[in-house]
Amino acid sequence: MAEADHRGVYEITWREKPLGFSIVMDTSGKNAYVSSIQRAPNVQKGLKLAAQIIKVNGVGVKDMMHSDILTKIKQAKLPMTLTFQPRSFANESDIEDKNKNVPRRLEFKNAPDDCNHVNGEFELLIKPINGRAAWQRKDDEKDPILLWFWPKIDPENAQLLKRDLWMIGRRSRLNNQDAYACLDSSAEVPTAKDAVWKCYEKAKKSWKNTKLTIMQHSI
Repeated sequence: MAEADHRGVYEITWREKPLGFSIVMDTSGKNAYVSSIQRAPNVQKGLKLAAQIIKVNGVGVKDMMHSDILTKIKQAKLPMTLTFQPRSFANESDIEDKNKNVPRRLEFKNAPDDCNHVNGEFELLIKPINGRAAWQRKDDEKDPILLWFWPKIDPENAQLLKRDLWMIGRRSRLNNQDAYACLDSSAEVPTAKDAVWKCYEKAKKSWKNTKLTIMQHSI
């Protein structure tokens, strides 16, 4: 069982891989936060959702690029000790309020073959984007694929769009029209069964109207 210090920081040691939990980055592409826990022993050891990894085998990784943290974890020798810092209590209730009614994971299927970046499992990010819940595709991409809400008035530059949109695209293209798929919708979560997405087919250089299959998971 992990023992926390006066700041709530705690350590857990693993003697084998896989570790049995998933991590996501923040909206700047940095840090690593626990997004889901797949193995019950991790909970018994004291692992908490949204906890931030701040050290890997004693080496500090706070504010490091997420891809670099992943590399350090993959290359770390066993037994491996990770040091965690719980999310800020001051922000905890605000984050929970924004995310309490949204699924932790979304699974997309049936995108066109030439738009396969849309298919896959997306995990809920710790922090919202543009005031709405956002998800990150579960893969090893250095420039990860996000699902985010883009309102008619872009909060970053007050750009006026024709409509509210849900977008699937690279983090580097956040709040930009360059995306793999988009949905004309103001819904809190873009999972309506009758929704028609526009998926970009690169070979044809055109958008295809597509009814995606989207499954919601609470854990």
